[in-house]
Amino acid sequence: MEKNYYLTKTEQDIMRAIRGADIVSVDELQELFPNLTAEMLWKALSSLSKKGYLTRLKKGLYLVNEGPGSPSIKNPYRIALAIFPGYIAFSSALRLYDLLDYEPFTIFVATPRKSGERTIGEYTIKAVALGEKATGMTLKDGIYTSTLAKTFFDCFYKPRYCGGYSEITKAFYEAEKLDWDEFLGYFERFASDSLCQRTGYVLELLKNELGIDIPERVLDYLRGRVRSWTKLVPTLPSRGRSIKGWKVIDNLGKEKILGWAYG
Repeated sequence: MEKNYYLTKTEQDIMRAIRGADIVSVDELQELFPNLTAEMLWKALSSLSKKGYLTRLKKGLYLVNEGPGSPSIKNPYRIALAIFPGYIAFSSALRLYDLLDYEPFTIFVATPRKSGERTIGEYTIKAVALGEKATGMTLKDGIYTSTLAKTFFDCFYKPRYCGGYSEITKAFYEAEKLDWDEFLGYFERFASDSLCQRTGYVLELLKNELGIDIPERVLDYLRGRVRSWTKLVPTLPSRGRSIKGWKVIDNLGKEKILGWAYG
């Protein structure tokens, strides 16, 4: 049986008023239609959502679809932040800084407390709770995004959300004008010793293998946090090269960390 897409006059009026918009709120619609009671408006929006003309993002907020059942994804980052307030992070932030070669269909949002996941059209929106680490954002092209320095800290903190160390090192190689004081400040405030060790080892690889200018004060601080032995990738087995200076077991391998540079 074909789905009934018949629209009432009220529903037609609403769709006509929001044509061309991507996200609309109940508050905006109440201003546009003061003659509708709250109950009438909610009823109409619920009906439009069931018929596929709107996609409910959260209470009081809707995505306007291109057609019945076809979400209009004009700006996935704006939609992501509408669902999960926070800032665009990890691989999504790398993309916004033009440091990622492909367009990821998972959009990452860093939040203070709430983790979660939603699928909207072809995109998956993934919220990652960072607690007190959910800081260091800037407004970039109208989108709240982690600063470049915070983007790299977040990526070192959770490499799996940015494609791993290969993507991190490639982005680091291509990045310009990194604020090293800001970058180091996040490690002083938030990083464990093991995170400092892993990051220091990877940065020193970049410096020694590819000649990237890593300030010695950054490496000195990270080296000063060396304590007990740790694995580069905690979830992998301990087999690998032991890096004494950093007390890091490289269980991934230099070739995988810098594989993009070796062709």
